[in-house]
Amino acid sequence: MKFNKKIFLYILFSSLTFLLILGSILSFVFLSETKYWVLTIIGITFSVLILGIIGILISYKYAYKNTIVKKSFNHFVDEVISHNSLGVIIYDNDYKILWVSTFINNHFGKKWIGSSLIDFFNKYNIDFKPTTNKIQFNNNDIYYDANIWTIQNCLTIRDISIQKNIEDIYDAELSVIGEIEFDNYQLYQSILSEEDIYKINKVFINILDSLVQKYNLIYRQYTNGKFFVFTNKESLKKMEETNFSFLKPLHKALEQSKQSNIIISVSAGFATGYRKLWEKMENAKSALLQAQSRGGDQVVIVSNTSKPMYYGSSSEILHDISRTKIKSITHSIESRLKDPKITKVICYGHTNADLDAVGASLGIVAIAKTYGKEAYICSTTQDDTTKKSIKQLFSNADDLFIKPQQANKLTDENTLVFLLDIADFRRTDNPECISNARTNNIFIIDHHRLSTNVDFSPKLNRYIDSSTSSASEIVTEIIMFANQKVDLNIQTAQMLLNGIYLDTLQFTKHVNSRTFQAASWLEEKGANSSLSSEALKIDKETQEKVDELLKNMYEVKEGYFLASKDISLSNDVISVAAEQILRISGRKAAFVVAKLENTNTYKLSARGINVNVQLIAEEVGGGGHYSTSAATSSESFDVFKDNIIQAIVSAKDESNINKRF
Repeated sequence: MKFNKKIFLYILFSSLTFLLILGSILSFVFLSETKYWVLTIIGITFSVLILGIIGILISYKYAYKNTIVKKSFNHFVDEVISHNSLGVIIYDNDYKILWVSTFINNHFGKKWIGSSLIDFFNKYNIDFKPTTNKIQFNNNDIYYDANIWTIQNCLTIRDISIQKNIEDIYDAELSVIGEIEFDNYQLYQSILSEEDIYKINKVFINILDSLVQKYNLIYRQYTNGKFFVFTNKESLKKMEETNFSFLKPLHKALEQSKQSNIIISVSAGFATGYRKLWEKMENAKSALLQAQSRGGDQVVIVSNTSKPMYYGSSSEILHDISRTKIKSITHSIESRLKDPKITKVICYGHTNADLDAVGASLGIVAIAKTYGKEAYICSTTQDDTTKKSIKQLFSNADDLFIKPQQANKLTDENTLVFLLDIADFRRTDNPECISNARTNNIFIIDHHRLSTNVDFSPKLNRYIDSSTSSASEIVTEIIMFANQKVDLNIQTAQMLLNGIYLDTLQFTKHVNSRTFQAASWLEEKGANSSLSSEALKIDKETQEKVDELLKNMYEVKEGYFLASKDISLSNDVISVAAEQILRISGRKAAFVVAKLENTNTYKLSARGINVNVQLIAEEVGGGGHYSTSAATSSESFDVFKDNIIQAIVSAKDESNINKRF
């Protein structure tokens, strides 16, 4: 029946019923006979019944119509959001699921109504918290993005697989620029025959050609021993997964030649993530320099979205006997000191300065005073061995150092700032040491492998050579090659020699011909090797502390030993303990952990024999040298120790088989 006819009949019956009720009421009022009263009651009853039926029919039709509309609309909305890869979950204040959309049923099953929202996420290994607003997760290779609307008691889940795949494809195709350079190529040219040079070039070219075939990569050699590489992020990631192991055959390039004792290696720097190509180029160069500063034979990858990544460094490269670089830094220092505008020089070593840091600082002070400049050393903490040597050599020991407050007042555009035995200004006793200094007035002299970029200092002002024994050796050579004769007193010469003795363990490691020449020159200036040996001796009380610390020593893995105890010790005692562990044959690496005196900081001292302990120290926030590294942490003793153990276990056992000339 059509809608208009239904309306007409409802109105007609309603009108007749109304007339019937009206007639019944009039009869009841004007007619007093009993039969009319009965008829009136019957009429009213019948009329009410008819009106009730009509009301019920109208209400039913209205409700039925609304139900159809609501059901159709809800179904339509559910279909629309499902079609757009969106699901909805409604839950109550107790996180009990009340309703789920079709999308949820299709993707996650139909048994979630009545269950807890926490159980829903737990099934997919997601740690759901009431304060969480957004979650991304993966289920059956489908990526989802969940948004929680806490006030509305609503959760939406969207399938973002297509978006994720597009992002992954875009990310994989992002360009990557790299630079590769032979370590010490000029040295190879001076000591190898043309046949050997041809051989190592051929081996490396073959490696690069194989990469072109295997990855999306091209390369060009733009000068002898230097290569430019262009690839994408996907290829770089695949190379990372191999730890760049394809470079290892280069180590044995001269295996069949007369120079089989020389390991050939390259350093590489890659830049990714930067939008502009020129930025990638510059950062690739910077990464290459960092790889070389860390000792070479490794790959450094830098990005603007993550911290640098380091690969390789399984061996120490051949030491460069050329003094070209030392002459270059000497020229840079003298050029700045000749500037009449420069009036002051301030030297900084690392916190808990050792003999090497203080010795190198005293050497720079001597150079600065030769050019008539005011020169200072800012240091508030030194280890016990250094304090003992200073007290023995200097009558004015208390006046030898200035405090950070005074140093900051002295630092201006006319001040040269030197970082010695350290390349990170944050690890000095004055983290604000370069704040007021001009960039071209900041110098870095260090022998540790870099763990951070040092772009706050110009390249010409940096001398970072991890194949050098110590900062004291570098400063000694600078004094030796200075154009103006430096007035070097006996005390300073002795401290420089002490620094060399310390970092070479009395000429038992990191030693080359230049180290002996520097030490010999210092002895000519009045330094005494016997005093240097005496400075490194420990007293009975210190030996007892070392013995106490080593009681807890155990082997973490073959050749790797860890000793730790939650007691307060000086910086040098912890170092001595690590060195003592390696005095027994067959041990590859030693790690000692204890609390630094008068601090809430724990220190790790790491030592290795033909093992790169720096990589392990870096895993726990430290750094240093190939076989001598350290780290500090404000974590609890147990947490710091566990992190060190994990780093040791995860480290690859790669020995340094390089032989020096």
